[in-house]
Amino acid sequence: MQKMMSNPAALNPFAGMMGLPGMPGMPGASAAGGAFDPQQFMKAIDPAEIERRIQDLRAVESWMKLALSGVEVSIRTMEMQRDAYASFNKMSESASKTMNDSAEAAVAAVRGTRTVKRAARGTARKR
Repeated sequence: MQKMMSNPAALNPFAGMMGLPGMPGMPGASAAGGAFDPQQFMKAIDPAEIERRIQDLRAVESWMKLALSGVEVSIRTMEMQRDAYASFNKMSESASKTMNDSAEAAVAAVRGTRTVKRAARGTARKR
């Protein structure tokens, strides 16, 4: 697969025809512009060769679909992790706020009890 990606001509179904002798202007053509060889041309458009290339491309397509589904699964997994992390942070903040509110209420209740006790002591002494 790496060879195919590094050589784009490997994916070109007409690459075999591009370097045929006798086709001036095409890459790989001989400088002398030699005679056209129909056997080489027919080899390039041989139905068996075309079918083989179609099968190769279908195999590449299948591999790419598999790779794509793997990427999609990875993305979904990371989105779920992000959402779980956000939920955990939200729950943590909520629990922290609740604990702070409870602690403040407890401190206020203790202070209120002390104030009531001090007030009660003050009235008891006056009697």
